[in-house]
Amino acid sequence: MINTLNESHLHKTLKTLYSLENEGCQTEAKAGKYIADILTKEGNVIEIQTGSLAHLSAKIMYFLEQKRTVTVVYPLVRQKYIQTEDGKGKILRKRKSPVKKNIYSLFRELTSLTPFLLKKNFYLHVVEVTVTETRAATEEKVQSANGRRHFLRNWVKTGKNLDSIEKKHVFHGKKSYTELLPKSLDKEFSVTDIYSAVKLTESGVKRNEISLMVWVLCKAGLLEFTGKKGRSNYYTKN
Repeated sequence: MINTLNESHLHKTLKTLYSLENEGCQTEAKAGKYIADILTKEGNVIEIQTGSLAHLSAKIMYFLEQKRTVTVVYPLVRQKYIQTEDGKGKILRKRKSPVKKNIYSLFRELTSLTPFLLKKNFYLHVVEVTVTETRAATEEKVQSANGRRHFLRNWVKTGKNLDSIEKKHVFHGKKSYTELLPKSLDKEFSVTDIYSAVKLTESGVKRNEISLMVWVLCKAGLLEFTGKKGRSNYYTKN
């Protein structure tokens, strides 16, 4: 129960949904030296991670070494609303956040998980969601709970609510990752080639997101560097 004290609505709802899909599972269950969000009746682990995936690295390695199947569920926020409330929970204002993510935004999080991506017992579920971040207004400007603010604000975050699930991507094995590469690419291609093709169908994608995807796929052994042409690096699929 200690692990659920600061659990957000987003985390709790996804955990409930996945536990309902796995009959006979336990939640917040001891699995060796770690607590698993969900422990299936077969002894496999499902982890819901609403924060940085890097924080899961040691846990994933441990569970895989125990020969458990590990499924990481990561909510990718496609759209976020920000709702500010007073001290009694009355809504003062609500607005749409200008920050949007896309499936290629995922690769910033995967830089720490490259050793596990192609493991037979590792699955990654990326759930595209719409959320509402709730904030409580304060009379004076204050520091955030984690102390990371460079500038004080007159509000503090109080939660993150799941509004809707738009789509789910399941990553397991080589093809699931390389399918994100445009089919129009030549045998050899650069980051620019990928970016030019992707932005035609994925609005808001950033070049650095494509660069990170190429880096992750290279580290995972799915792409191979073939050489330079001018100032650009070129790659091919393995």
